[in-house]
Amino acid sequence: MPSRYTNILVPVDSSDAAQAAFIEAVNIAQHHQASLTALYVVDDSAYHAPAMDPVLSELLDAEAAHAKAAMEKRQQFVTTTTTPAFKTEITYGIPKHTIEDYAKQHPETDLIVLGATGKDSPHRVAVGSTTSYVVDHAPCNVIVIR
Repeated sequence: MPSRYTNILVPVDSSDAAQAAFIEAVNIAQHHQASLTALYVVDDSAYHAPAMDPVLSELLDAEAAHAKAAMEKRQQFVTTTTTPAFKTEITYGIPKHTIEDYAKQHPETDLIVLGATGKDSPHRVAVGSTTSYVVDHAPCNVIVIR
């Protein structure tokens, strides 16, 4: 473990585990005086139909609006803390691959903090598939929050 983290990535969604990971990431960023990026990946894998149905398009738009509102709340939370630098990003894709790709495309990322399970883990298994994948494929350290 590095003695000092400088760029932390925290993937978030609407789950309680993601919120816990976000709060822990803010604490780590404060402790290390690190920059923090919250990444919300809108999972669009179910919306790739040859001829996109208008209903599916509306569902995707609703998910994107939810992501934007969730990120605004996180921005307000961080505004009340002493986190040095904070930014939010919303992107589309398959979360586990998008998180890995983001970390690889931003080699300055030296820590990923994420929840043990996400919103797509209805039975709350010990570690969700996205978390397991990121732990196995991330180019940097990963902390899993329960």
